[in-house]
Amino acid sequence: MKSLRKLLISSIALIVIGFFGFTTIFILSVSGSRLTGYSTSSVYFFGREGLCNIGRVDTLLQEDKNLSFDTVKDKAQNYIGKYSQNLTISEIMEFSKNYYIEVIEKDTTIGAMELLVNKSTGSIFPEYGPNMMWNLKYGMHSRMRLNNNSTEMPIDEEKAIDIAKSYLTKLDTNEYADDEAERFYGYYTIHTVNKDGNIIGMLSVNGFSGDIWYHSWHGKFIGMQEYN
Repeated sequence: MKSLRKLLISSIALIVIGFFGFTTIFILSVSGSRLTGYSTSSVYFFGREGLCNIGRVDTLLQEDKNLSFDTVKDKAQNYIGKYSQNLTISEIMEFSKNYYIEVIEKDTTIGAMELLVNKSTGSIFPEYGPNMMWNLKYGMHSRMRLNNNSTEMPIDEEKAIDIAKSYLTKLDTNEYADDEAERFYGYYTIHTVNKDGNIIGMLSVNGFSGDIWYHSWHGKFIGMQEYN
């Protein structure tokens, strides 16, 4: 009888713990979606600008494949060639954690998509963050047909840069917004630089809401090549 009572008490305790655990996870996930206006698998924290994105955690800690810019360019060309013949590579940036590829449309020169190459595995894939969640033409939640080149956004390039500058000034991390922004379908991506104008990283500004998404998954900037 005592054994049965202990088993019953233990079962009830496990059910209660499981219920509260599930409820906590559910509340956090809903709150994150509501506060950011979109749902992602990224990690967030509350900073001086409210809810701030700190990116996804890469668990593939393998040795570096020592990829070159030429190798990364070939990978990117093969990737976008299967997607559309109207896409071309605009720039490739090397960071300590990955390579970043900016892809634009040939006919409009508007930014089409952003790609990453994993330096450990050599795999190429769409960059997470704004490229997936805010890209209205090539992203996960595309609202535009591929033959529609409309770029109507209430926030223009100049305003996007001002928003980025204000954001970085408030953070006070000795990081500044560059004076140029790459326009994509639904947002802008802007390089961040130090006081000497050297690149540190990048962030994106939503062209409709003015929300900021810092690209915190790159690591330290190493070098860049631009392509005409």
